[in-house]
Amino acid sequence: MDGLLLERVPGLPERLRIDVGEQRAVVVPHATDRRRLADVVTGLEEPPRGALVLPGGPVRLVPAEGGLLPHLTVLGNVIHGHRATHPVTRQAAKEESLVKAVGCGLEDVLDRYPHEITPGRRRLAGVARALGAYPRVIVLEDANGLPTWGSLLSIRPNPDLAAAALLLITTSAARTTGFTDAD
Repeated sequence: MDGLLLERVPGLPERLRIDVGEQRAVVVPHATDRRRLADVVTGLEEPPRGALVLPGGPVRLVPAEGGLLPHLTVLGNVIHGHRATHPVTRQAAKEESLVKAVGCGLEDVLDRYPHEITPGRRRLAGVARALGAYPRVIVLEDANGLPTWGSLLSIRPNPDLAAAALLLITTSAARTTGFTDAD
């Protein structure tokens, strides 16, 4: 399988399959459920008894706020994400990271720190950082009060996102607008 398969996970449809290039949204009742599901899909927590979680390759989480390290610039964060998963020279990591960051529309904020950019840009920087690992599955954690993932990802089409299955986990069906139909 190339993507993600979830079966018998409490609170979800009996079977949820997301293939590479597809995006799906799951609405859960509480923020704790959102985080628990993200942890189960990324392998940080064991699935509940009887549940099946099968990622078809590397999985990366983009936390609601972007998950950036505050002491690194936007480009530094993307490079760090790339080098953590690929043993390449710093120069090669920088070149590849620039491509990921520009693909996410971050060319004008590469030298800024996370606290100096908008919440939406922090979220996009988290996506660029995740893309540097060449994941097959990207889990997008959502939170109220932040720009929706649908609005952010529709601004600029990114072909790198087509190489992964995208799973949005949110507590509000209204926040899936522009992303995909919610389950």
